Amino acid sequence: MNFSATILLNYFDLIPWQLIAVPLMIGLVITALGAFNVQWNFFLNAIHQGDTSNRQIALTFDDGPHPIYTKQVLALLKKHGVQATFFCIGRRVLHYPELIKELDEQAHIIGNHSFTHAATIDFHSKAQWLEELRKTDAAIADTIGKKPLFFRPPYGVTTPHLAKTIKKSGHLAIGWRVRPYDTRRQQPASIIRKILHQIKAGDIILLHDTHERIVPVLEQLLPELKKRNFTMVTVEKLIRRNAYAQL
Repeated sequence: MNFSATILLNYFDLIPWQLIAVPLMIGLVITALGAFNVQWNFFLNAIHQGDTSNRQIALTFDDGPHPIYTKQVLALLKKHGVQATFFCIGRRVLHYPELIKELDEQAHIIGNHSFTHAATIDFHSKAQWLEELRKTDAAIADTIGKKPLFFRPPYGVTTPHLAKTIKKSGHLAIGWRVRPYDTRRQQPASIIRKILHQIKAGDIILLHDTHERIVPVLEQLLPELKKRNFTMVTVEKLIRRNAYAQL
């Protein structure tokens, strides 16, 4: 070992390990929080809110379509004259194309929510992400003749690979500002209370059309939002961006 290397090693021996470990741990925590909170726009810029100058808000539903609950959600939205945005999983689109057609016929917007929504999807490479988006786009386009431009990351998790994918694919990432965690085991009243406590003009609300609680939630929530003078519109209308690409 030469003289310079010896001096360098001796220098590092004098540095308390905390000076290295603590900043490293803080950096890892911040990175993890950024990855798991799409609202931070840490790796990927997403839209979480629309125009706040009026009383418009957007209801969004993830993980469908579901053979039972999506139809019930559609019936309630139709009853109240509400248009919403559905971020659909590609493999479910292939299984339930008639529901996708029904969503489109009732003027709801359909977005890309990956093809598999796999538990390990956050470890995908750029190539794997591109395939997830491509297959879902194709499934939707083959069903309704429209290619979605809106994409919502599964679990709201973002990564550098996903950011590179979105830049290449041209999709627009859509997040949310209100998330009541409606898939967790809780009473509908609790879900409604969380939404009403947080909701402001221009907000995007994250819900799921894949569980039995969504029906009683909407039965009470939709009239209450109208009573508070909110107008529920699609994300396309809320943010004034096209939801579909030209084919």
